[in-house]
This record gives sequence, structure tokens and C-alpha cells, in this order.
Amino acid sequence: MREILPNIREQQTENSKQQPDCQTGGFSIFDPKGFTLIELLVVSAIIIILLVIALASYRTFGHQTDVDTSAQRILNTLQLARNQTVASEEETVYGVHFEPSKYVLFKGAAYDPISADNKEYTLDRVELSVSLNGGGGEVVFDRVRGTTSQYGYITVQLIDEPTRTKTIIINPLGQVSLEETVNPTGARIADTRHLYFDLGWSIQNSTTLRFVFGDPLNPSKIEDIAMASGFISGTFYWEGKISVNGSDQILKVHSHFLDGSNTILCIHRDRRYNNEAVQILIDGKEIVSYTAAGTATVGAFGGVMTQQ
Repeated sequence: MREILPNIREQQTENSKQQPDCQTGGFSIFDPKGFTLIELLVVSAIIIILLVIALASYRTFGHQTDVDTSAQRILNTLQLARNQTVASEEETVYGVHFEPSKYVLFKGAAYDPISADNKEYTLDRVELSVSLNGGGGEVVFDRVRGTTSQYGYITVQLIDEPTRTKTIIINPLGQVSLEETVNPTGARIADTRHLYFDLGWSIQNSTTLRFVFGDPLNPSKIEDIAMASGFISGTFYWEGKISVNGSDQILKVHSHFLDGSNTILCIHRDRRYNNEAVQILIDGKEIVSYTAAGTATVGAFGGVMTQQ
């Protein structure tokens, strides 16, 4: 017995030496295996930031969708009114009435708020502002041609964020479209909008389309275009490229409406491809003058100018 006990004590001592020390390393029931508090706080902060960014992006996308959807529906209603007029449905004309919080498709030459034929569309998160020729709140289309004298702009604006807008353009021909976005392109501006001119006189018998580049009093170049070949099937169309000071200027001039007493003329001058000031005349009558940067001033014979 005395010989066995020392052996047991020695074995226990040996085993204790082999056990890992909880104070100095090795396995321990007190050694933490999860995240520290600081790590949890950092992860939580990152998740919160990502959620805020995602929510802001979603709200921005939703707001723009509200504006875009409303603008497209109004544009579709205008197109419907024009199509019904051109088709002479029920042998009458159609128009669209606008108020800040609604728009109404109506039948007849004048808006009647109590007419049973009205189709009213109420707006929720957006409101409208109207700038039409004549200062009214309706656009009525003319039979057969689909033209209108109430041309101008309808702006759709987000109520909670007034800087977020979309503009619908109605030109004298009754054509409707959404205003295109103008974005910088290097030091130049990419502007694909074009100008309409309700001249109030006819170009049917005109002979010369003239481009005067630079200062009209001391022009760098004058280019005359014979118009005879541009008259086809009762319309006028010309487009071309003119080299000025080593740079090509690309321009287009065509009619949207032309008869013996009036002309609706359209001029395209894309700022991406034009960097020279230019004055445009027909048979010596000034229609419009552009600065090199693209600012347009209607000429004495340009009639009423609208921009698309």
C-alpha cells in the first residue's frame, strides 16, 4: 500500500503538468470564442449605413418614377385627344384641360367642367404648372391637321421635391414630346432640342436659304443654298454640312406645315456639332440668329419661336 500511494501521487503530479494552464494559454472554458463588443458595434454601424443608403436610393428612384409616370400619362392623353380630333370622332374636336392637381380629356372646342363626356385624372404626389400660348389652361386640337394654337409647356413637378420635374412640350403642329435632358459633353453642351417657327408667311416661292457665319457685319463665311430642289410634295427639306474655319457645321431646315399663306419651319442646330455663330435667312429675311454657344434670337421674319 505504501508503495502504491507514492506512485499515484507521482502520476497525478505528472498529469497536472500536462493540463493546459487557463492563465497562460491553451484550452479554457473561460476563453471567449465570439465577437468583442467593439466588433459588434462596428458591424452594426456598417449595416445601418448601408440600409440608409439603400433607403435613400429607393426613395429617390420612387420619386423620379412618380414624375416620369405622370408625365407619360399626360403625354398619352394629349396624343389621344389629337388622334381623336384628326380621326374626326363624333365629328368634333378634342382637348385636354389642366389644373395643378388634375387634368381632363374633354370633347368639343371648349372645356365644360360638368360635361358627362369628361375623363378626369387626379394627381397625387405631383402637381402641374402650365405655360401655353394665349395664357389659358387648355390645349384643343384642330380637325384634319391636328395642329393647335395653344402650344407651349406642361411641367410635372414633385410636390415634396420641387426640383424634380419633367416637361412636356406641345408644338404648333400639335405634336407632343418630353423635353430631352441636356448633359455636358466636355467643354461643349450636347443639345438635341430644335426650334419651331410659326412664320406667318409662306416660303412656297422662296429661292435662297442663306447661312451667315460669324459676325453678320464681317462674316467668316456665307453659304447660299438653292431651295428649288428642297420642295417635295408640298413640303421643304434641307440638311447638310458646311465647313467653317476648318470645322464642320451640321444643320437641318425643314417645314412641318406649308401652304400658300403660312409656314411652320423647324431648324435643328445640335451644339455637339456646331461651334460657330450663325444667322439664317430666307430670301434675305432673317429667321433666327444663334450665338456660338447656341443661344437663339428670333429674327424679324421668324414669327413665333418655340423650343423643343
